[in-house]
Amino acid sequence: MSPRLQAVLLTFFAVMLWGIAPVGTRYLLGDNHAALPGAPFAALRYGMASVCFFPWLVQALRSWSKRDLLLGALCGVLGVMGYNLPNSIGNRTVSAGMVGLLNATEPLIIVLLVSLRSRRVPGIWTFLAAVVGFAGIVLLARSAGPAEGDALGITLVLFAAFNWSCYCVLIPPLLVARSALQVSAVAMTAGTLPMLLVGAPGMSHMLAMMDATRWEISVALALGPSMIAMVAWTKGSAALGAEASGWFLYLLPVFAAGGGAMVLGEPLTAVELLGGGLILFSVFISQRGPSAR
Repeated sequence: MSPRLQAVLLTFFAVMLWGIAPVGTRYLLGDNHAALPGAPFAALRYGMASVCFFPWLVQALRSWSKRDLLLGALCGVLGVMGYNLPNSIGNRTVSAGMVGLLNATEPLIIVLLVSLRSRRVPGIWTFLAAVVGFAGIVLLARSAGPAEGDALGITLVLFAAFNWSCYCVLIPPLLVARSALQVSAVAMTAGTLPMLLVGAPGMSHMLAMMDATRWEISVALALGPSMIAMVAWTKGSAALGAEASGWFLYLLPVFAAGGGAMVLGEPLTAVELLGGGLILFSVFISQRGPSAR
């Protein structure tokens, strides 16, 4: 297997895990299911993932320079805490359709940030992938319901998307001299600590609500989307670069819709299937352009 194909598969696998994570999250947090409180659950989920990274965190603290530790911590605050907290709060008042549209700005923000850093204009392949992918997201958003939301909620979701985009652009240079596991450990720990402080007041109440099934799903989310996907994305984006790997984020709603249909019995419409097809095609286009080579 070529290094590029391996990087593509790792990135694809990470996005697949992130895409199906909302299925378990909806079960645990939804009012019609377990109805766990959001902030304590996020703290528990990422706290468990951080514990798994502890051996590599110790290695990083012993061998990394102060500059690299600060950069890794900044990436963690942006990508873990900076994405999850504002996005969770914004989702309370923003419809699913609007959230899909707003999260679709992530690949576009990454392209803009990379272009500003390198002082070059995006090419025709990048423009075409953006148009096709965003069209697919629009179809998925329309099928999910009216794209509605208040100003504060929309701002918070956009802020979360911007934070994650910054993480994607900042993290690859750190991987030149550091292992993906150590980078993931530093970022995960730095981003989790603020969430533990926010979620601590409601933690005892949430733990009293936990049964065996809820624990099983929580552990699966911590090990899969929070830990394994983090390492897979870090390794994949290190080889592909921020721009080429960022296009895979368009696939998130595709996996979410498919997972919802298979696990929660949520229906898939023809419009959603068409939107998913356009998104898959946009990712294919993005990997054919000069920036992907």
